[in-house]
Amino acid sequence: MNKKIVFALVIMGLLAISAANAQNSLILNNNNDDSMYQVSLLQAFMHGEYDGVVKVGDLKKHGDIGLGTFEGVNGEMIVLDGVVYQAAADGSINVMKDDEKIPFATVTKFDEDGNITNITASNFDDLTGQLNKTIEEYGTNNMYVIKIKGDFSNITVRSVEKQEKPYKEFTDVAAVDQKVFNHTDQTGTLVAVYFPEYMNELNMHGWHLHFLSDDKTKGGHVLGFDGLKGSAQIDEIHEFNMILPTDDTFKTMNFTEDMSNKISSVE
Repeated sequence: MNKKIVFALVIMGLLAISAANAQNSLILNNNNDDSMYQVSLLQAFMHGEYDGVVKVGDLKKHGDIGLGTFEGVNGEMIVLDGVVYQAAADGSINVMKDDEKIPFATVTKFDEDGNITNITASNFDDLTGQLNKTIEEYGTNNMYVIKIKGDFSNITVRSVEKQEKPYKEFTDVAAVDQKVFNHTDQTGTLVAVYFPEYMNELNMHGWHLHFLSDDKTKGGHVLGFDGLKGSAQIDEIHEFNMILPTDDTFKTMNFTEDMSNKISSVE
């Protein structure tokens, strides 16, 4: 056989193997998505950056579980099983349309890396203390989303009324426009998001919890609870992706202020 023909066939074979390997690599990456996707900075949100950055339809492409809020701080967001819910300031729960805009959110595609078959917690601090001990086994420098299903003797949640421009800082919003709801004998799910301390300039260090009842009638940002009995699924996350606002307000925002105390005051 002509040497030139043999050489050409070898090159074509190598290219075919390379293309097949690349295709297999893409398939593996898609099946093992282990990334946290965040819309904007929490610090920007705390300063009053409430204009939408992405739409609900786009957010769902990046995750099926998580939390956040909607344009103008229009209620609390709970993302669960691929559905984006709004816990509104009037206490109602709504499924949000794909064209709704989002100024801040954190989501991931849930992949169970571990579980806790039995959780009994007397209150919020007791639960987060137990979760801290649990993630020590995995590594406290990772990010986590934990899905906790259980029964609550009592749970207190909040939502926030939609804001109009000019926007005020979120500490001022929480002081005057926060609506608090107390519910007894509830069965539902906590979506718990954890960021390590070294990411404190991007999000809040520690645990951030939102709640949604099984009957989809109650929910919001968790302020506290009593008497939890349930189980948990753990997703350990090693990759972080973030999209930032593009408006002029964000471009000139001053991030030198330490926001730790303000963030803690509204959590």
